[in-house]
Order: sequence, then structure tokens, then C-alpha cells
Amino acid sequence: MPACLTIDSFSRCSTFSVAEGCDETFISLATLEGLSFPEALAELTARYSSALDRLSLSDSTAVFCRIFLSDILNQKSALLQSALFNRLRASCALSIVEQKPVDCGPVSLLSYHLRDPKKAVAKQLSHPTSDGWRNDLIVKGRNYSLLFSANHTGGEIFNAYAQTKAIFESLNSVIEQSGMNLLDNGIRTWVYVRDLDNHYEGMVRARREYFAAHGLTDKTRYLASTGILGMSYSPEKIVSVDSLSIRGLAAEQVVRMEALSHLSPTILYGVTFERGLRVRFGDRSHLYISGTASINSKGEVLHEGDAELQTRRAIENVRALLETQSATLDDMAYVIAYVRNVHDRQRVRTVLDEELGRNIPLVFIEAAVCRPAWLMELEGIAIIPDRSEFPPFL
Repeated sequence: MPACLTIDSFSRCSTFSVAEGCDETFISLATLEGLSFPEALAELTARYSSALDRLSLSDSTAVFCRIFLSDILNQKSALLQSALFNRLRASCALSIVEQKPVDCGPVSLLSYHLRDPKKAVAKQLSHPTSDGWRNDLIVKGRNYSLLFSANHTGGEIFNAYAQTKAIFESLNSVIEQSGMNLLDNGIRTWVYVRDLDNHYEGMVRARREYFAAHGLTDKTRYLASTGILGMSYSPEKIVSVDSLSIRGLAAEQVVRMEALSHLSPTILYGVTFERGLRVRFGDRSHLYISGTASINSKGEVLHEGDAELQTRRAIENVRALLETQSATLDDMAYVIAYVRNVHDRQRVRTVLDEELGRNIPLVFIEAAVCRPAWLMELEGIAIIPDRSEFPPFL
């Protein structure tokens, strides 16, 4: 299980380590409530530097970071001019999304770090678009390569279907240029949709059609995913996508996570993502938990109108998914919790603290979930030791 540490009330981290293996660390950072954006950005910068120092990490160990903004159109200029943005942009795949942090200041952060005791982590970073927002990072290990793509947008038409199709066509091209394909190597996506209640269906239809055309079906597999309200840097961009693909995997290393006693297959209601994916390595397994809400085995929303009971059911569903792989909530390396209505935050937070504890890196966000009746959603990753015939991680 990852070792979790609370540095202070706004800084949490988890680290998974095995003998002679690569260390994986997740850091969640928030800022004081009531600060202006420049003040909060300065505080976040200081907290990030302090956390890296505390954990003996550096810019060379950073591979992925997501910054959560409360008002991207008014905050992006200050962010782009900041030392933190330029530091992260030069060191890792950097995702930036408007999703309002809850119970803290106007900006928060989640970062992922890899530290190999045998040699420095080899990274290749590119910024292929003229606007500078999309960026791709390849981490080249001895056994596997990780491809992160962040802020992936596409399409010129103001239409969620068209933009989603263009994004997946572009993403697939990036994956193929790296010697991979979507079916064998695609693992995880985060799909952000502006005005989710109006545009979600267009995104879902385009993704379903694109996956079917590329061999991703309910008979093969889909990707782990979160589809959630989120806004990118431009009002014209309805959809944006972050993704992870892994090169070097055998088909047997990727395992569908299902808990049919608790959650229906997503295809039951026409959506094409896995509830979770386990990726097995020789020394550990990554358990990618997709966006999980208060749903039952028939695909129905449970506890409509009650945020506390929905949170308990969502956690029960995550627990059920983990148990199928001999894992527990204690194995979670980070959690992102989304609440639709900020006035439900205390009910949700109380249950999260009770069930997850106060040490797991946690990002708490205000964002609408794909069905209006869902008041909250969870996602994250668990890491557990493994002994398999496959090469060790990285």
C-alpha cells in the first residue's frame, strides 16, 4: 500500500516503493481560502517547492501535473506568466482545467513523480500546437514507456460530437507515432466537457463510434475514464482530453475491473468506458478507478437528492471494485472528489474523511457529473504489490 503523509492541512502525499524498484509519488496541494489569485499562486508555488524538498524530489522526477483553476479565462494570463507554470511546463506533462477547488483558495494542484534509484528518469517533452497548450510527454523506462498527453483539444466547429471525434483522431495519431495503438496501449482518459448537461451526449456518441471503429468494444475492452464538467483555455473548446498510454504491455497485463453486484457495465446505458482497469507489472499493479458515482447493478441512480448517502454508495462501489483485485481503500494513492453543488460540500467531505482518512492525497472539486441526479463522483488510482511473470514497472 502507498505510504501517505500529511505535510500540513493543505499538502498531502503518497509514495509507493518496492525494493530496487521505481518510487511513485502523488502530491495534492491546495491554498488558503480568501486569497486573491496572485496570492494563492504564490502560496501554491511555495508549497510545491517545499513538498519536493521534503520528499527529496525534483523537477526531474515530475512526469504529470494538473492545475485546477476556479476561473480560467480571468486567471490564465497570470498563470502563464508565473514561475510555477514555466517550471512545470518545462518538466512534465501539464494539464490545466477550470474546475473550482472547494474549501480552499482559487487554485489547487495534483502532481505525479517517478524516482528510479538506478538512473534518472528519461523524459521527452513536446508542445506540438501553436497555442502552446497541448503538451505530450514520453517517459522511457527499461521495460515500458508512458505517454501522457494533456490539454488535447480539436475541431473548429462548435459541436461536442465533432470536437470529440477530432480529438480522438489526433490522439490516436500521437499514440501510433509512439509505436502503440489505442486498443493495446490506451489506458486512461480524462474527458472535460464545457456545459456538461448540454454537451455530454455528443461527446459520448463520438467516443462510442470512434472506439467501435478501432476495435474497442464490450467484447474487447475500453479505457478507464472520467467524463466530467471542465473548461479549457478557450470558450470555443467544448471538449478537452488528458490521456495515458503505456508501451510494452502484453494483452494479459491489462485486466478489466468489474463489480457486477454493485455496478452495471457502462455499455448498458450506451457509454464506453471501463469501471476500472488493472495494469499488472512484475512488482506492482496499478488500479485505475474511473469516475464512480452512486449507481447500482442495473445502472440506476441511488439516493437521489441525498449527497451524504450518494457519497457512501460511491465509496462502497469503489471498495467493491478494489476488492475484486484483492485491494482496499488503503491502497488508494490519490482521490479526486467532485461535488455538483458546492452547498453539499460538508456532507461529502465528512464522509470522505471518515471513509478515506485524512492522509490520502485528495483534490476536492466543484463539477457537474454526467447525470444531473448524481450529486458527486470519485476517481483515483490504487497501487498494490504484485508478483507476476511480467517485467517490473518502468
